[in-house]
Amino acid sequence: MVLATRSPHFATARRAHPVLPAAAVVLIYTVVMAGGTLTIPLYVLWAPMFGFGPVTTTLVFIAYVIGVVGTLLVAGSLSDAIGRRPVLALALTLTALSALGFALANGLTILLISRVLSGTATGLITATATSSIAEIVPGRKTAAVLATAANVGGLSLGTIAAGLLAQFTPAPTRTVFWCYLVVCAVAGIAWLTVPETSHRRTRRRPRVRRPALPAGASRVHSFLASGVLVAASSGVNGFFSSLVPAFLRDDLGISNLAVIGAGVGALFISALLAQIIAPPALLRRSTGTAVLAIGMVVIEAALWIHSAPVFIVGTVFAGAAVGILFRHGLGVTDALCDPGNRAELSATYFLFVYSGLVVPVLLLGLIDQAVGTRMSSTTLAALVICTALVGLALGRNTEPAHPTPMEDSRD
Repeated sequence: MVLATRSPHFATARRAHPVLPAAAVVLIYTVVMAGGTLTIPLYVLWAPMFGFGPVTTTLVFIAYVIGVVGTLLVAGSLSDAIGRRPVLALALTLTALSALGFALANGLTILLISRVLSGTATGLITATATSSIAEIVPGRKTAAVLATAANVGGLSLGTIAAGLLAQFTPAPTRTVFWCYLVVCAVAGIAWLTVPETSHRRTRRRPRVRRPALPAGASRVHSFLASGVLVAASSGVNGFFSSLVPAFLRDDLGISNLAVIGAGVGALFISALLAQIIAPPALLRRSTGTAVLAIGMVVIEAALWIHSAPVFIVGTVFAGAAVGILFRHGLGVTDALCDPGNRAELSATYFLFVYSGLVVPVLLLGLIDQAVGTRMSSTTLAALVICTALVGLALGRNTEPAHPTPMEDSRD
């Protein structure tokens, strides 16, 4: 049954000063996203502890992606049906449960279950928090910057904080998650200030939903082009989120976990800065693709010549490309969605984001275990660049029907 009236919170959400509720949603979004990267510096500790190699490491990471993608398919638009606040609370609860599982883990099975829970929380939070921020904050540009800052900022904070705690505290594979649970509690208190901003419906039956697309051929092509490009950049995220810690240790001789966490975090920080400070003229498909190709070539060169400084340079370029393509796609999605399907179209966009992680990361793990780092990283670089070129070709001569003021999405 569909209720025709809005939640009583909705009418006041825009009239009330948006700073406190927007900050609360941004905090919750950041905390849940950070939960997805806390594990990155810890793989090098878990591997000898539980006896697994590169393929198993990628499978643990893919368990997270399965949780994300499955949730986006089944419940990506859940907040359009039952409201933003309940879904935000559910995401925060699941990420806390995953942290508890990691803190108590004594084998691979618990790691896999906890990663699925973490992925489920991420799948719930992405479209929901993005939609909530857009409905609370006046101005598309401000809302987009806040949403992307929370998303990518959370990813960077998670891996950097985990690296520092793992290096300088006892029992690192447990301490990291006990500290994170305290942060989750703070975010839970902040949730009390979040207003409801969506229609409410009841008796929603969970089902696998077909990914939503905007109306009109040109608009569909524009949306798909942005989706393919962000999927290509996600391959870089997957590489850094799963196997880069081992690459840094084994190929570049870096054993300090804080440095490993910072090295991976550099990718996300670069992506965040690119989204916040890049002028609209640079937020284009062609620019993002060019910077992505440069970054992948430089990273590949660094792994072949065993140079940490060159690797950092490539990381900065690749991160900037990830940020440009992510913000561009988010702007296109916002321009093409209707108020009634905002979360649904956002969920489809994030399906591209997380689906782009699966194939490159799994392929990378298999090749790495079979023939080594150099061939696997070369294959990844080629796959990412080729996928990005496909997205660039798909988006030629297209634009959203209603471009956002924050960027021109044409090439």
